[in-house]
Amino acid sequence: ALVRHPGHIKNRDQLINSARGEDIHVEERTIDSHVKRIRRKFKQVDPKFSRIKTIYGIGYSFELK
Repeated sequence: ALVRHPGHIKNRDQLINSARGEDIHVEERTIDSHVKRIRRKFKQVDPKFSRIKTIYGIGYSFELK
């Protein structure tokens, strides 16, 4: 969901719904854990990777540059 809409802020609920669907219950903090793992995997390839931005109190955004 983040990569499909670069520059747009997605809150945790939006990310959960796009990944799992509205009928699945997932804890919001699970999203934080997944984002952390995704960042770690990208940084293994590119240590300067910082395109996933945390917008505190709101959600996450993917930046193209």
